Amino acid sequence: MKIKPLESLTLQEKVGQLLMFGFDGYEINDHARRMICDHKAGNVILFARNIKDKQQLKKLVDDLQALALEQIGVPLFISIDQEGGMVIRIRKDGTHFPGAMTMAAAGDEHTAYDMGRRMGRELAWFGINMDFAPVLDVNNNPSNPVIGVRSFSDNPDKVAAFGSAFASGLQEHVIATGKHFPGHGDTHLDSHLALPTVTHDLKRLESVEFKPFKFAIDRGIKAIMSSHIVFPAIDPEFPATLSHAHLTELLRGRFGFKGLIATDCMQMKAIRNHYSTPEASLMAVRAGANILCVSHDEVYQTGAVKRLFEAVSNGELDMSIINDRVALVLAHKTDITWHVDMAKDDFKANGDVAAKVVRQALTKVKGSRFKAMDKTLLVVIKPLATSIADESDPAFDLIALARKRFSGLAAMPLSLEPDDAAIQNVVAAAKDYPQVIICSYNANVYKTQLTLIRQLTELPIELHVVAMRNPYDLFFVPEIEHFVCTYEHTPNAIAALLDYLDGKLEPEGRLPVHVT
Repeated sequence: MKIKPLESLTLQEKVGQLLMFGFDGYEINDHARRMICDHKAGNVILFARNIKDKQQLKKLVDDLQALALEQIGVPLFISIDQEGGMVIRIRKDGTHFPGAMTMAAAGDEHTAYDMGRRMGRELAWFGINMDFAPVLDVNNNPSNPVIGVRSFSDNPDKVAAFGSAFASGLQEHVIATGKHFPGHGDTHLDSHLALPTVTHDLKRLESVEFKPFKFAIDRGIKAIMSSHIVFPAIDPEFPATLSHAHLTELLRGRFGFKGLIATDCMQMKAIRNHYSTPEASLMAVRAGANILCVSHDEVYQTGAVKRLFEAVSNGELDMSIINDRVALVLAHKTDITWHVDMAKDDFKANGDVAAKVVRQALTKVKGSRFKAMDKTLLVVIKPLATSIADESDPAFDLIALARKRFSGLAAMPLSLEPDDAAIQNVVAAAKDYPQVIICSYNANVYKTQLTLIRQLTELPIELHVVAMRNPYDLFFVPEIEHFVCTYEHTPNAIAALLDYLDGKLEPEGRLPVHVT
């Protein structure tokens, strides 16, 4: 589409094109209006807090674009973290697509491409034109608290193949964004909460972490998101988001990337606690970033744009750098997709295919197939959001559905991090049952679950462990005899698990990571 050229934009409008902001609510509120009208912010990120239903979301997107075109003359990038699986923002009236590791367990690269194509089309139907997916991190650290099943695999070649296929599918309709460059897979800290460091040398980074990003760049991915992680082998001083060595010398120079560089959220504690959001925003633009993602609070968003405006005005930041960063943003905005047509049957078809992929992913890693006894105890860890990145929905009540379906089944809910009293309560109850199923959830992070599993393995019972998210229980408790993975705690995964327990589904999935 025809948009205002770079030379006709004011300095304020140019700075605004570098900002991506988030806000609360189902419609344009005063916060969003101020950001677009007063600060000329050129991009928006949506979260579950902005989405009530299909028509509301579509109207919100249309209203945002109309306001931006009226006030700035340039359309917005409207982005979302729609990875699939446990990181999904559109729930009601949208397809719950499988997550990355689910796709890798279920099929081949074509599966990932098809899921990306279908997801991209749905996003474009709403008017969303940028997806912060796929995750190109190689999850080779079983204790990783934030990536896990958001990664396709611990094998860099598999991540490269599946991630690029998914991105290609997305980009039939929207801009795909590979994240979190140059790799968040081998960390034991969550950059939402702290500043991680990855100490591998360049040889190791070349053979593992870099591979999926280089592969995706060679195949035309349009955007890359930087990570808030220090890699001393590349830059011993600054995290990737703030590092010229990462964003310009490595990503632009060595890898030849010509697309958009977006930052992970500049409010994350890895940045905010060490540099401050406004100062770090200036550093990121200097380093090479085109889009500064400031997802939540207006004070940080206005602080970022004011700091950039000030830096250009007083000569700290050369105008040529602003022009370079903004020109690339504008170039990509000429190609963005507006609404595409989708019929009700198209949404249903997407839902059916997504459910099929999740069923195909169910993986029996070890032991015998479950066969119900007369008395069975089901222990379910309550799924709550375990990172700011995901918005797990506690409304998916596995216990209620299991009780309704199976007679003779007793069930106990358990918190994400059970204390010793809760563990002993479950162990005492388990002694009265010949068969126990425990559905864990990120036990690799919430390790008291592992304590419970260990104690249950010591009882004279048939114990079946079902990993409902990260599949690393067996890595930490190798004495588990019967182990199944679903890779996500979603409606589709719950339905697949219940059919498995009922003898109506045979596990066909292949484990994409090493757990022994």
